[in-house]
Amino acid sequence: MRRAEPADGPDATLLDAKGPRKPGLAAARRPASASLHRVVWRWHFYAGLFVAPILFVVAATGAAYVFRAEIEDYAHARLRFVAPGDSRLGARAIVDAAQSAHPGMKPSALELPADADRAAIVRFGKGPVAYVDPYRGRVLGSTDPAQVDGLAAFFDVVLSIHRQLFLGSVGRLVVELSVGWTIVLLATGLYLWWPRKLGQAAGVWRPRWRAKPYTILRDLHAVGGVYMLAPALVIVVTGLFYTLVWSEAFHLLTRDRGRRPVAETAATPPSDPSRPALTLDQIEVLARARYPGRSLAFTLGGEADRGWEVQAANDYNKSYGPYVSARFRLDRLDGGLLSHATLAEDERYWWHGWAYPLHVGSVLGPATKVLWFLTCLVLCALPATGVWMWLKRRPRGGSGFPRRPERDVPRGLLVAIVVMAIALPVVGLSMVLIVLGERLVGLARAA
Repeated sequence: MRRAEPADGPDATLLDAKGPRKPGLAAARRPASASLHRVVWRWHFYAGLFVAPILFVVAATGAAYVFRAEIEDYAHARLRFVAPGDSRLGARAIVDAAQSAHPGMKPSALELPADADRAAIVRFGKGPVAYVDPYRGRVLGSTDPAQVDGLAAFFDVVLSIHRQLFLGSVGRLVVELSVGWTIVLLATGLYLWWPRKLGQAAGVWRPRWRAKPYTILRDLHAVGGVYMLAPALVIVVTGLFYTLVWSEAFHLLTRDRGRRPVAETAATPPSDPSRPALTLDQIEVLARARYPGRSLAFTLGGEADRGWEVQAANDYNKSYGPYVSARFRLDRLDGGLLSHATLAEDERYWWHGWAYPLHVGSVLGPATKVLWFLTCLVLCALPATGVWMWLKRRPRGGSGFPRRPERDVPRGLLVAIVVMAIALPVVGLSMVLIVLGERLVGLARAA
């Protein structure tokens, strides 16, 4: 049997056109649990009302972006993938092959993916990007950054909408407000769903398909939300790290928590200028010995006294764990380590290695990406079905807003609201504005 719901709960007709009713004898006898349920229901309603349009847009763009890497790989498979051979060519041979296809141009960077079936990439500054078969030295083709890649441009637009709604800092604040209220929405939704008997299946763990259309939709809303609650919370909470106010506050609170800023140690000039410098192939061997199994990126054509600049990282789109990245410089004469810094040591973005794979679903590879995609679809459906149910049950001529509780807010819930308002400052500010708005509306009605 499901939890008995008060008269103004999710299944009842909401506020009438005349506004809140005066508490009577029945209200005075109503147990505190009913008052708690009413408070939670009110905040769930407000959260859904505020979040609905923005959450739909953010979730839809998130779903569209989840498989960006896979879609682009498929679209550009001719350039990005090769048939593995018996042995790889050295780094210098790969660069020379790319340069032969672009005579007169100076290469600026070389990327050697860790995957055996991936092509090597040679960049020519702001010019073309050449893809080279690392086994046969054959140039597969080149792309020109000056020419618009329609697929990449599409995903860039999707990402811009997802992060800031095309509104810059204002859009980031709106998205942050939506993210914070979504946490409130999920928490209150779990409370409203929680039944007296978890063994009850119909309407709790599965929809009642033979019921009235409204009941079926409500069950889909509740059951879908509870099944996807865990991944939804992971997506939403990790999304806070990329917001405007919350991320800055988090940085201020954690910047002195034993993390050290990324620092570059100055390279000492070569003691023996006549000594020959190490070749690119030798630097590659040293880098692979230091970071086996990682993709390597070399900066080419830098100043001789600064050493070889190298980045070693895993593929953040299929990391099967955290995204790991290290930048270091090797002495051009003896290969000694001149500087070294990892993402985990970065003062500001040390959390990115875990937050990003968890946010986009790449933490366990394709399986979690599929789950994250489905969760985004559910997050699209929740506000849509919630708004539909509100409009369906709204009384004619009334707003349909839930009535205020006739008892004082339970102290425990009040503490939880205050803690959430502090933990989510943008949400906390909006809560204050909501309370002030209600008071003003009440004063206006009393006048």
